[in-house]
Amino acid sequence: MNAQRRTPSRYKTMNRITSLLVQLIGVKRPKPRTRFGRYLRRSERVITCLLLLYLGLHLFPEVIFAHSLTERGITLYSREPLPPEAAACARRAAELVGHSELAVPGSRERVYICNAPWGYRLFGPFSSGAFAFYVPLIDRVFVAVADPSRDTATRAAREFNSRSVSGVVAHEITHGLIRHRLGLMQSLRLPGWIAEGYCDYVACESSFPESDGRCLMAAGESDPSRSFRYFVSLFC
Repeated sequence: MNAQRRTPSRYKTMNRITSLLVQLIGVKRPKPRTRFGRYLRRSERVITCLLLLYLGLHLFPEVIFAHSLTERGITLYSREPLPPEAAACARRAAELVGHSELAVPGSRERVYICNAPWGYRLFGPFSSGAFAFYVPLIDRVFVAVADPSRDTATRAAREFNSRSVSGVVAHEITHGLIRHRLGLMQSLRLPGWIAEGYCDYVACESSFPESDGRCLMAAGESDPSRSFRYFVSLFC
């Protein structure tokens, strides 16, 4: 009886979602009678199509990143051919993540190396100045600039702008592990010093020079950079 009662409500929910999508596209709606109304209807359709294309691009970034290689469950994607050293970067990142208590054996991770300001902004318009970012729900990592041949990742900043590719990838994958373990909402409530500190702990590095950071902490001083805040979180 319970299953029979739940089935109609489920169908109603699906019908409502389908109806909403159909309305957004502009199908089965009364034709506008004014020129301004027709203009709005065309604008709605164009905006809806662009949003769907943007969502599709996040779900299938491979249409832009033609080259890839997989090592230890981590697939690196790039618009240019990847050097042989990229496999070592992925392998090192997998080893770092594997040491975490949150590691999931057999998991598959996808990492996209943008290496172009427009590409990075396209996927992460609010992540400028970061080495990389992780997209929840679809489990994708986008790296701003990386040179796997030297295992070096950089970001758009004047200082503290260099880390290893393997460390950046491990850091971002760990963000995903935290979200999978705690759930999206609970992970967002974590203090920054826990979330970022643990990710850097797994990555075994920070963009802030360790010797300078330890001297500042020993003297009770600080640096205004975000890099130093991450460094302090790592040793808290």
